[in-house]
Amino acid sequence: MRILGIIVLASALLAGPGQALSAETTVPFTFVDNRMMIECKINSAGPFTMVVDTGSPDVVVDSSAAKVLNLEVRSNGTASGAGNNQAQIGATMLGSLAIGPKLFTSVSASVLDLSEIRTKLGFARLDGIVGYSIMKRFAVLVDADADTLTFLNAPPSVPASASTTPFTGVIPVIPATLDGIATSVIIDTGDRSSLTLFGPFAKSHGFYGRYPSQSNIVTGYGLGGPVYGDVFTLPSIDIFGKQVSGVVTRASRQTGGVFTSNQQGGSIGEGVLKRFNIVYDYPNKRIIAWPNKNFDLTDRFIPPPKS
Repeated sequence: MRILGIIVLASALLAGPGQALSAETTVPFTFVDNRMMIECKINSAGPFTMVVDTGSPDVVVDSSAAKVLNLEVRSNGTASGAGNNQAQIGATMLGSLAIGPKLFTSVSASVLDLSEIRTKLGFARLDGIVGYSIMKRFAVLVDADADTLTFLNAPPSVPASASTTPFTGVIPVIPATLDGIATSVIIDTGDRSSLTLFGPFAKSHGFYGRYPSQSNIVTGYGLGGPVYGDVFTLPSIDIFGKQVSGVVTRASRQTGGVFTSNQQGGSIGEGVLKRFNIVYDYPNKRIIAWPNKNFDLTDRFIPPPKS
């Protein structure tokens, strides 16, 4: 299994959850360390604080929360993520997961120790992750102007200026142009950075040393440990039909994990995504996006807190 951003499990998914039908459910979210955090209830207990992560095909429960909930957990091998090292992964079944009034039943979930991410990045709470297995049946509207997340059974009305970008895969992959180079990128709300260039792409296109940079520093923490990279400002990228200027970028220096992949050029993280209001229209495999109040904000690198 492979994990990206906070988490990406790139193996076969377990059976999807049941759901209570409703036309629309809206819940507030809070950006913490550039990640969307919402409150959920698990088996009627909680609330638990969870990351909304387009880079995760699964629901994930932190091992500490699993103990509190007295979940039955079986070993399910290992997973790799943004860090260099493998991590043990478990599997469990949740009787229910509630996001606001929307109730999902019989939810398959992975169990991972998220304590290093929680402590190294200074999260007050990090109890788990909401991923594709929950979002796949919906058009999920992320309104960064209102700080709300809405689960819809059909796409909403959007501004005439909104762009529509088809995506492929469980974890959305779309075309993008990075510093004039056409490639494909992963759309990952679990990635705290603005743009991560994967090692093979950065090397083949000469990004190491191309711009003034901080070299081989810790840029964050993911499953499997710290994430090293060169940090610099890229003049522009083209995504969702718009050009975004002055994008703080990390070119991965990892020797293991998902950032060594040569399948895509990199990962677009929340530092860029929060500049747009976005509909992740999973049933129709498309992303609808338009600029929001954050679009022209100056990007800057925020190093992870020191241990």
